[in-house]
Amino acid sequence: MRSFTEQIISLGIFALLLIILIASPWLFGAWEMWYFWPFAVMIFTVGLLLGVRLLLSGDRQRSTRTGPPGRQALLWLPLPFLGYALIRSMTAPVFMDAERSMLLFLTPWLLAICILWGIKRSELRLTVALLGINFAALGIYGILNHCIAENAKVLWLDGFPQYQQGYLRATGSFFCPDHFAGALELGMCLALGFIMNRESPWSRRIPALILLAICIAGIILSKSRGAGLTVIVVGAAALVYGLRQWQWKTRWALRAGILLVSIITLFALWNSDISYMRRFRSYITIPQEGSRAERLEQLQARALRTCRGSMIAAAIRGWKTAPWFGIGPGMHKNTWFHFGPTPDGDREHGIWPSQPNNTLHSFEVHSDWVQLLQEYGVIGLVLFLIPLGGIFYLLVRTLNRAATATRNQLDRPMSRTGYSLLLAGILAIVAMGFHSLGDFCLQIPALTWLLAAMTACALAQVRRAA
Repeated sequence: MRSFTEQIISLGIFALLLIILIASPWLFGAWEMWYFWPFAVMIFTVGLLLGVRLLLSGDRQRSTRTGPPGRQALLWLPLPFLGYALIRSMTAPVFMDAERSMLLFLTPWLLAICILWGIKRSELRLTVALLGINFAALGIYGILNHCIAENAKVLWLDGFPQYQQGYLRATGSFFCPDHFAGALELGMCLALGFIMNRESPWSRRIPALILLAICIAGIILSKSRGAGLTVIVVGAAALVYGLRQWQWKTRWALRAGILLVSIITLFALWNSDISYMRRFRSYITIPQEGSRAERLEQLQARALRTCRGSMIAAAIRGWKTAPWFGIGPGMHKNTWFHFGPTPDGDREHGIWPSQPNNTLHSFEVHSDWVQLLQEYGVIGLVLFLIPLGGIFYLLVRTLNRAATATRNQLDRPMSRTGYSLLLAGILAIVAMGFHSLGDFCLQIPALTWLLAAMTACALAQVRRAA
């Protein structure tokens, strides 16, 4: 039995975690510093309260040595990267930008640790239910704001008009439609976890279907091309991982049927006249004139002329100046005017670069992976991929063993909800990992915290019996 003091501390931990996960996406994703810092302080406060509670309890079963594999993986695997990131941030030329970059890695890890050690199973189930409700509320607000007010406002502030030029794009509670779509991608992953679980009762599957419909509708209205491609990738991952509870004949029949329906649906959408598809088609129009090599060169030149292409190309030029250790955390925005222009200019002869890139300022690379490579170098990228790959492998291995037990009608190693959370966590990593190839969703604090929460909920299902 916990003492009264421990119960009060536990209540404080749970309440603060809920405030962080539910409120942060409603405050513009905690993008601005005056929203980011209060939430960061809350996360560190939760960590402090958890430490005090562990000291008061003296419970050796909470030790990491005897804890389940999920706890051990989350605690130890990220430490080399976090230590490296701390050292790099302390040596960066612009300390405040480096500090924010470091915290975008540290706070999600600490939040996940607090979820794994800080809350009970019943509180974990309530957290998941509230996350689902919150994802649905975010989607409904974005849809209504789009249909009624045409996204002129983001909550109580004026939206950015450039996102509404040419196509009206739903933004929800985020300033950028792509980040609104990123939040709904996580909601979609949570919904698919319950929908595709063979043992999910209809009392959970029906709300999950409603959540999935809301998320897909919000993504379509956001007209985010990256989110549209992410939906396809997540759908493919769901076919791979989500049907493993069925016998192989049934599993492959379901995959074939769902794949056929999906291809027909995508073909019909692609040839439709809805604005989302027009925006897609305008982006990938293939040149018709010239040889194959000339058309490929035209495509490459067109990609480099886009804002996203210019930012990524400049980041790669910056990375090449410090390939192993990177240019420093948070330094992309500060070195833009140096690396932004193409290197074909000649100051001595008065020749301007073919792309001076003096009409915009890149604060983020629009590719989280490229920005990680530019700012932390090859060493940082490798140190980051090791824990990510280890955690993903642990989740997939546990899912496979649980699915095998269901197929063979063996003793279930986890609850029905546990299997759904495992699948949702796997799909969430796939979604953010893919979308981040061409966007900076993980520079938005609320999205990193939501991803950390879903990953922690999945890791909480990993037991020695798995």
